Amino acid sequence: MKRRYFIIILKSIELKFIEKLVIEEESPRNPKFIDSPRQEFLCSHGSICIRLSQCHIISQLVKQSCVQIDKLRGLTCGSQGSELLVCCPQTCSPPPTSIQKEECGRPRISHLWSTSYSAIGIHPWVVRVGFRNKLTKSIDYLCCGSIINKQTILTAAHCALAKTATHKIVSVKVGEYDCNQDPDCAYGYCAPNAEDIPLNYIIVHPNYDSKTFTDNIALLVLKYPMNYTESVQPICLYSTNKDYIYVGHRAQLVGWGKLAGQVNSLPVQQQLQLPISAIERCALLYGASVPITGKHLCVGGETGKDACSGFGGAPLIFLDPRTHSRYYQIGLLSFGSDRCGEEGIPSVYTRVDKYIDWINLNAPKV
Repeated sequence: MKRRYFIIILKSIELKFIEKLVIEEESPRNPKFIDSPRQEFLCSHGSICIRLSQCHIISQLVKQSCVQIDKLRGLTCGSQGSELLVCCPQTCSPPPTSIQKEECGRPRISHLWSTSYSAIGIHPWVVRVGFRNKLTKSIDYLCCGSIINKQTILTAAHCALAKTATHKIVSVKVGEYDCNQDPDCAYGYCAPNAEDIPLNYIIVHPNYDSKTFTDNIALLVLKYPMNYTESVQPICLYSTNKDYIYVGHRAQLVGWGKLAGQVNSLPVQQQLQLPISAIERCALLYGASVPITGKHLCVGGETGKDACSGFGGAPLIFLDPRTHSRYYQIGLLSFGSDRCGEEGIPSVYTRVDKYIDWINLNAPKV
């Protein structure tokens, strides 16, 4: 049996930046950033590194003076500002409350439900992630993400931690459709201007591994809440960690970047319908290099249909088959092969519903 090998590509930073990409921690002098991909070595299996105030069982024991100081030190895994981070047992914590309290997953412009419409406002939850060029001071948008509430963006950990010699993550742009227009106008309608919102802090999954892309998911918390408009809306997340069966369905990748067959990235938001395959298909292709598990989705593999660069962290959108009236995010683009758009070569996505408890626990409630 002939073994096939692939170069795994992070589908985010444009190809000219790929070779310079360095995944590293933010400076420990900045306590607002929880972004160490090595915190998994500080907590035992079955526990996660979170703020003491978020760990119900340990915080209650501390209040009741049931935990000796020396034993509490043994449970710590770092700090965030003035607050301790502790290894919290996942099985003992109460279920987190949902961070989605408003309407989600429904575009506001009524004529969007025409099957032929695919322009301004069709996917108002997709954002561009901005990196400041240290040389020119301009902002280059090299990754994508999605709005899950007024102050939180969901994206890939490799985007949140990405640095080059010249670029560093600083902001997100909401309300964008055509990068060459501001405001975006179509069919006699003009959307509100797109807005760049600076980041306050970043939360990367504590088990993220930059070598294997395990738990490749992160939250970008904004300095201030965004205003919802026709072109700025949150996407829905499935509320429980049930085993939804997506295999055999098609979903839509949405973002900005270069698709298979394109010489350059297009300035407009792009949408690509892709098939969802059994996870074993991706395990066969990539399993010799990286672990492929049930926390992934295996997507694509059709000739000429793939995201080649710029789409890192972009959402995989699923129209709920029960109602056909609400969109949900089921995945975010993690990595793929250098053989972009080749028949039989799918890409790997982080499966979002496997992280819903972590998202609800860590995203700010606004």
